[in-house]
Amino acid sequence: MDGPHLGVVLPNYGPASDPGRLAAAAAAAEDAGLDSGWATDHVMVPTRHAGVYGSITEALVTVGFLAGRTERLRLGVSALIVPQRQPLLTLKQLVSLDVLSGGRLITAVAAGWMEEEFETLGASFSDRGRRLDDWLELAGELLRQAPGRVLADGPVPVSDAWLAPAPTRTEGLELWVAGVSRHTLRRAARTGVWHPVALPLRELRSMAAAFREQVPEGRVVLRLGVAVQDRLDEEASDDRGRQMVAGPAPWVAEQLNDYLEGGADGFVVDLAHDTPGLVDRIAAFAAEVAPLLVSRRPAATDGTAT
Repeated sequence: MDGPHLGVVLPNYGPASDPGRLAAAAAAAEDAGLDSGWATDHVMVPTRHAGVYGSITEALVTVGFLAGRTERLRLGVSALIVPQRQPLLTLKQLVSLDVLSGGRLITAVAAGWMEEEFETLGASFSDRGRRLDDWLELAGELLRQAPGRVLADGPVPVSDAWLAPAPTRTEGLELWVAGVSRHTLRRAARTGVWHPVALPLRELRSMAAAFREQVPEGRVVLRLGVAVQDRLDEEASDDRGRQMVAGPAPWVAEQLNDYLEGGADGFVVDLAHDTPGLVDRIAAFAAEVAPLLVSRRPAATDGTAT
């Protein structure tokens, strides 16, 4: 669709998630002309987070499932917690999904925040930011050599390995960097796309300006809870207490346009993914809100690959 990038959070997690709802939501997003659909990444959370993330299908498996149920919709993970995964296997999985989906994969990567999950998976938590930086460097180095024999020095040495096929694009995988810290902006400058979550407008405006000082053509795609409803709720928050937008369609569009003017290039919206009626809400958002959105920045490519 023309205008800002518009994606939607799909129901691969939550008490009401099931394969039928998941496939139906992806099909609804594709039919409505949205740009992308997104799975959420957790593997095994501690009991205290089970109410939100306890029931969840693994994110990369979910993308593979949805690739076979859709034709045009781009598919992503928001956000893949790379430091709690084996780095080379993760890279191979992403390249495979990119190829098998016909180049429709987008991956937002993040350092992670749930320390107990790292412990369960046998991954170090304290140095997760450094290891994400190392992975981004490793991915770029190996993909520049693929397809064929690849070598790498550094924290994850590769002395002799064969990586094929290569991603569908010569510039590599499309990687976004998720998060709201200044370290995140530095990482996002490497990939060209910053993917913040639930930032208030004032904070997004300031951080987007700082990001574009490093990458003038960089893109900002905000993940944000959205509820299109008759009642205006200016104090609405999502299931983790984060900022969201809730009100009639024209008011929601006005708020999103303020974000666009403040530096955003698009949105991944969570339309209450875990409650009944998601298919109808996707259609309503596409019909009632999307036509009112105006891109305030020159069009750019869908991301700088690594």
